[in-house]
Amino acid sequence: MWDHFLSHHWDRISPDMPLSEFVRYAHAQVATILPDSPPRFVNLNEYMWSERWLERYEDMAFIQRVLNGMASRRPRLDALRDSWQDLDTHYDKLEQQFWLFYPRMMAQAKNREL
Repeated sequence: MWDHFLSHHWDRISPDMPLSEFVRYAHAQVATILPDSPPRFVNLNEYMWSERWLERYEDMAFIQRVLNGMASRRPRLDALRDSWQDLDTHYDKLEQQFWLFYPRMMAQAKNREL
């Protein structure tokens, strides 16, 4: 959910770096730790980067497919099935919460308080 708002508002959050450029930069940073990572983590990362997940999270239909796919693959995650509807139903309130949460999280990250 937060990734949706991040992707949707990227131009406002980071006006100096387009989202596609940030994704390339972040991918390069993550790639440095992959040789020492578990194979399942490596496979998941390769899939997510190749599918451009962060960029595509702006699209509600993509979020729906991701959440329903996770629920289908993992019985424990069945509560995620159709949970995208909650995002859709409560969109405005969740977006307001994003704008309360995100700046505080970034300030904590900058100050190494996370």
